[in-house]
Amino acid sequence: MIILSFHSLFQKTRTVTNFHEMINYTNYKVKPMNLIPIIIFSFFTILTYAQETIIDVNPDEVIVSSSTPYSIDFADDGSVEFVFRVQEMSGDTLLGGQPSTYDGASSIVECFNGQPVGETANGVFTLSNFSGGGTVSSSSEFGTDASYPLGINLLIDAGIGIFPYVYGSFLGMNNQILGVRFTSGTDTHYGWIELSVSSGADTITVHSYGYDETPGQMIDVGGVGAVSSFENDEVRIWSLSESLHISVTEKYLGKEFKVISLSGNVVYSGKIQELNTQIKTFNFPQGVYHVLIDSETSSVYRKVYNH
Repeated sequence: MIILSFHSLFQKTRTVTNFHEMINYTNYKVKPMNLIPIIIFSFFTILTYAQETIIDVNPDEVIVSSSTPYSIDFADDGSVEFVFRVQEMSGDTLLGGQPSTYDGASSIVECFNGQPVGETANGVFTLSNFSGGGTVSSSSEFGTDASYPLGINLLIDAGIGIFPYVYGSFLGMNNQILGVRFTSGTDTHYGWIELSVSSGADTITVHSYGYDETPGQMIDVGGVGAVSSFENDEVRIWSLSESLHISVTEKYLGKEFKVISLSGNVVYSGKIQELNTQIKTFNFPQGVYHVLIDSETSSVYRKVYNH
């Protein structure tokens, strides 16, 4: 009963204060994407399929309360759509008239030129988690608030005991998908962001994000069928319906490769015998996989999505 009362109080406070009176603003550091090509190559793998662009953040961007919030500018047009940040939370409140204190953390997405996908139930908008796949389009419901919690984890001391309060459709989940839309100039685009939120809500990890370059075009979340757009890439790896494709130059012929699940299990391994290799994945569980190609000089790593 106390936890439910606190949830009601939190929702009321969020409505009245727009959530920001409980969160101290910081200056956002916009991470520019218009770097020279060699720097872009070292930090991101950019993928395209049809008119879809995907940014594989490599290494993953890890955000904690002491780090600079991480901003995403989908179209690289100088207009930030989303900012991810972690806020430590502590203070006093009343639960049913009982003075109480709370302490914990909140993982937050700030919305500027973009809106996240969610659904409204009982007057409350909650972010949708596309863990089971799906599409983002004009028929999706989008939130219009300035910020939303991805996850909240608090301990509440009500004087008669300490009680947990947890909230958020991304809390304690890895490699989940947030659907979004944003505007670039006068055009509306649909996209997605792959992220993880720790169980304590004190860490956000951004893995990748993507959008369809065609204005108004719906998009399958997670980058179904993405292929590398770098023409000088020596290795291209992409997924299509029930299959994984590996395209290489001659220098990689004879090299060993592995397909590894997020849990670290090798679900497939073999040797590259041809310039174009196709692997049937109909029996692979849905999710994210890592493809590793061993080389004498360096190893090649790519992330793919099996839907």
